[in-house]
Amino acid sequence: MTIYAPDTAILAPLSGYTDEPFRRACRQCGCRYAFTPLIDAGSVVYRNWKNQALLVRADDEQWLGVQLLGSEPDLIAKAARELDGREFDVMDFNMGCPVPKVLRRSAGAGLLGDPDHALRCVDSLVAASRFPVTTKIRILDGCDPAPTVAFARRLEEAGVQVLTIHGRIIDRLYSGPVATHVIDAVRCELRIPVVANGGVFDRGDACELRRRSGCDLIMVARGAIGNPWIFRELTTGGEAFAPSHDELCNTLEQHVTGMMTLYGEGRGLRNARKIILAYLKGRGYSRKRRDFVRQLDTRADFGDFMRGIRSEGPSDGFNGDGLRTSHPDDRAAL
Repeated sequence: MTIYAPDTAILAPLSGYTDEPFRRACRQCGCRYAFTPLIDAGSVVYRNWKNQALLVRADDEQWLGVQLLGSEPDLIAKAARELDGREFDVMDFNMGCPVPKVLRRSAGAGLLGDPDHALRCVDSLVAASRFPVTTKIRILDGCDPAPTVAFARRLEEAGVQVLTIHGRIIDRLYSGPVATHVIDAVRCELRIPVVANGGVFDRGDACELRRRSGCDLIMVARGAIGNPWIFRELTTGGEAFAPSHDELCNTLEQHVTGMMTLYGEGRGLRNARKIILAYLKGRGYSRKRRDFVRQLDTRADFGDFMRGIRSEGPSDGFNGDGLRTSHPDDRAAL
């Protein structure tokens, strides 16, 4: 079974971000393969209403994966059977999230400390899901590929059909170099496709990750936050692309309006504040405008905000064509 086309950039499942409005912005820039935010198995089984919006799939989404988080095999199986009633293209199991509250539950990357239990979770998911099962992990050692290779082999034997590897150990979170040699070692040992993940913020990063890891499949995560145009850059193979002021405003307005429709006005805007700031960061928009984002509570507030942004425009960081002359500052903050 072929899950991803060759030479593909995949939008990662990002907690708090990759809902339908986020994916729509990325798809308009050329993204085909995308995931829901990670979904907790317990919230699926007990039907937490707050998470139902995260599972929404638009009628025109041609491909969508769902990512499941959990550490209890029985609960994971129940969640998989519950999700079988929806339409997804793959079921991805998260073993890469390094957030402390997830690690305390021995979920996400916390499962990597107990490979036997991690495999029990995967076995349970493979047995219960009608969708192909894929998995996202982190490397187990930043220098020695052997532990990651050994674990990856076991995942392949358990029935995982694609393996995505974030090339940093848990303690490094999202900082520091990506251990591409470890990803490459895994790729050479497995029969299933391996997707390289970590540090892609532009076409140069993507080319370097592909070259060093040997993987033609890569995953884009934080590099897409506030910058759906990264997929235009990656799919066209052109130089670094930055939106004009008008395009940025139109995309931002559509994105946030979609969030208000999905979640409701109040919750939608609260969730959107970090999205708005990501779009504006490092692109020359005034601090006064950015500071006002924290005060957005109503649709009318957002309308006033957008009228101000559109009329004022960027004050610096853009050239005469309206294009950004450098990348947004402080990647680590995204």
